[in-house]
Amino acid sequence: MRRWIFYVLPLAVLCAALLHSGPPAPAQSPAPKPIEHVIIISDDGLKPQSYTEPDAHGLKVPTLREIVAHGAWSSGALPVMPSVTYPSHTSMVTGVRPALHGIFTNAAWDPLEKNYGGYRWYEEDIRVPTLWQVARQRGLRTALIRWPVTVGAQADLLVPEYMRASIPEDLKLLRALSTPGVFNEVAKEFPGFNAEIQPPEQQDAAWTDIACYALETLRPDLLMLHIAMVDHWQHEKGPFSPEGNAAIENSDTQIARVIAAAKKAGLWDSTALVIVSDHGFVPISQSFRPGVLLHDHGLVTLDVQNHPASWKASVLTSAGSAYIYVKDASDDATRRALLEIFQPLAGAEASGIRRVATHTEIVAMGGDPDAFLALEAADGTAFVSGYAGDLKGPSRIGGEHGYFPDRPEMRASLLVYGPAIGAGRIDNAHLIDVGPTVANWLGFDLPKAEGSALAIPMNPQAPAN
Repeated sequence: MRRWIFYVLPLAVLCAALLHSGPPAPAQSPAPKPIEHVIIISDDGLKPQSYTEPDAHGLKVPTLREIVAHGAWSSGALPVMPSVTYPSHTSMVTGVRPALHGIFTNAAWDPLEKNYGGYRWYEEDIRVPTLWQVARQRGLRTALIRWPVTVGAQADLLVPEYMRASIPEDLKLLRALSTPGVFNEVAKEFPGFNAEIQPPEQQDAAWTDIACYALETLRPDLLMLHIAMVDHWQHEKGPFSPEGNAAIENSDTQIARVIAAAKKAGLWDSTALVIVSDHGFVPISQSFRPGVLLHDHGLVTLDVQNHPASWKASVLTSAGSAYIYVKDASDDATRRALLEIFQPLAGAEASGIRRVATHTEIVAMGGDPDAFLALEAADGTAFVSGYAGDLKGPSRIGGEHGYFPDRPEMRASLLVYGPAIGAGRIDNAHLIDVGPTVANWLGFDLPKAEGSALAIPMNPQAPAN
């Protein structure tokens, strides 16, 4: 009898459970993993309006539309002083303004023009720790692809941004500065790579090829990719020109390729993708050469080739702005002369100069503390280099940036996307917040950061990091 009861009772319990239970619960999607990998794509010169109002500009950008619909995005991040590529990119990865990291402009300071137009390419010139340096110290794998100011950086995969003559011969130098063999390996996987990497117009697809190769072979914890054809064509033809729009649409395609490569590599479930630009853009029609005023007032003397032979004051232009330097810190006469030259032009009708910032104002904006003055160009005007020629003239290009950071048109793009990221707005973003945000996800701090980790909306199903 006891043997019979042993079998009946479980059956009765089972029947009761089936009678009182409802329909089976729907299958739950697995919760995303915490963020273990970060991909940063810098889409140089991408204006926020490219994704906040794509229809207004006739843009076909399905990837950006998807990110706005299901990810986090800013209507415009505050850039740095000046709003140009090298200072901005260095601020992103250090969390500090140029005054602290030391990359004050694109061009190297070169008052006697001996450097053949050299840029601030070298990692050794950055004065504070970077994302990739701290990540590497923590044992994380890093890949740096055409990121500005990375020549000489230590990374698991490195292809720095470096150019000299903008001719095919430059590729030999770039290969020598990059991870050995990486160009050959990428070319094996991507047949179009060798053609698209050719200077002077190296295509975004080529740099994206390297990023996809890195994701699939290295599986980096931190990958940083810089693509620049949006910037190129908006310089050439102006923001939201047909050529600029085609470059935006192509960059959207490259972003989609990176996402697909992360999925193929099995990384996507634990990846956060950051899409950021370094500055905005404005159309221009006029050029202004402030160095002519220095020469006219005897503050610069020129040789027979119109290069500076000696100087009491010099100018370093960044398109929308320019720094003025005084050689001798005790030269009060030159300082007075500069104020007399430039201050009356600030805001004057048709002067070409919108504002003149004093040394104190430069420091407050986080600019070069060695500069005596900073000039901001007027609407439709950009500064050009040189001390000889016409003071003003028609612009040979269609768009520029580099203006003071509070100029609304200089606001940068910022979007964040991935399984762990929720949907919503990112408010009050600054480019110096990008590095601290990424560092926080990866479990470390940037020790000198002025910026802070942003309040990015998170997917409520995602486990906390």
